[in-house]
Amino acid sequence: MNKRYTVEEVASKLKVSKRTILREIAKGKLTTEKVGRRYLISEKNLKNYLRKDDKNIEKNLKNFLQGKKSEMVDLLQNMVSMASVGYGSGHELALAKFIKRTLDDFGIRNSLHKDGKVVVVRGSFGYADEGIMLDCPIDTTPVGDEKKWKYPPFEGIIKGGRMYGRGTADAKAGIVAMIYTVLALKKYIDEEKVRVELVFDGSEQDGSYLGMQLAIKKGLPVNAGIVGYAGDWDELPIGARGYHRFEFKTQGKAAHTGARFTVGVNAITKMINFISEIEKQKLPTISSKYSEFGQRLTFASIAGGRAINIVPDECKARLDVRTLPDMKKANVVSLIEENIKKLESKDNEFKIKLSYITGREGYLLGSKEKIINVVRKSVTELKKVQPKLAATGPSHIGAMLYEYKVPVVLWGPRGGNAHSYDEYIEIESLPETSQIYAKSILKYFDI
Repeated sequence: MNKRYTVEEVASKLKVSKRTILREIAKGKLTTEKVGRRYLISEKNLKNYLRKDDKNIEKNLKNFLQGKKSEMVDLLQNMVSMASVGYGSGHELALAKFIKRTLDDFGIRNSLHKDGKVVVVRGSFGYADEGIMLDCPIDTTPVGDEKKWKYPPFEGIIKGGRMYGRGTADAKAGIVAMIYTVLALKKYIDEEKVRVELVFDGSEQDGSYLGMQLAIKKGLPVNAGIVGYAGDWDELPIGARGYHRFEFKTQGKAAHTGARFTVGVNAITKMINFISEIEKQKLPTISSKYSEFGQRLTFASIAGGRAINIVPDECKARLDVRTLPDMKKANVVSLIEENIKKLESKDNEFKIKLSYITGREGYLLGSKEKIINVVRKSVTELKKVQPKLAATGPSHIGAMLYEYKVPVVLWGPRGGNAHSYDEYIEIESLPETSQIYAKSILKYFDI
């Protein structure tokens, strides 16, 4: 039986206004049938309309985004030319203002929030009850030794289909792809059907995530999200290892290194003994098909001593521990404290102070999360290859958002060498990434 619907019923079914449906009827895109005194829309006509509409929307989005490739390249070059090194430098503000002006020019609703040196740019499109977030950091890591760059880090040099520069992969190319995604949706999608929130946050690279925290404080009406770090497109990251960072300080007793009888207590030697004991520890082996690289602890710095002829009475060392989601901060602290007690029992001159610097628990999304399925399916349909679900070795902002019950996956343009020399992205992947974002959003909102 060919069921028939009123205009009001179709509007409710498609989650749009009655006015939108009447407009589609007036354009001849949706046909009605007279039944008695009423004009109704048959289920067959509705399905044909949706099928035709879906095909046209995706075609229009693809053509629009491919036609904007040169604009996207220009915008990315402008952004790369603006150094925005983070770590509390405050250098992100100029880029944030530039992004805001860009959103203004494109007619995308936006705002810039600032709290001291912390800054975040917000953009918004759509009025649906649910929201999906497109997020990228605006701060970058330092360039290091510029002599080791083959191409200048702030010029956006293009060679062999790649653009080189600090921040291309992490994550200014992602920002460009996300802006143009919203621009495309703005042109072809009814705002009542979707809700996309752009978040471009500072203070990300140092792990404080203060920009995102400011965005959340101001209100972030989203249910899921995508973070636009560049990658190789073989994997779709759905989680990350946790990280926990500690500082240790051993106390010794100063003395002249040439003293005949007073030898002092060497704090550096005590620290070396402690490091040796900790490095003997094997973190528990936790089986995970998404995290085959396991867990790791690394002493990353050690410093002590005041002069060559003084027995050092203080030594500091810092430890970085990478954990899988099943191993928590409390487990790591317990392991360290057990080793401290063991050394104290064997050496009454061993004195050490433990301080927790910062950290975040690891996380892993359930494989049935909606955001995973729509992104993975979109990539598969567009690229004809299904990316493998995986977790990342480094932690990232997804771990913090997980604590706020906002599941996010990582997907950005093709690129590499993030945090290293000659960081790059592949030019062709800019419009392709926007297309993947757009297709994922359509799927997320059942359009």
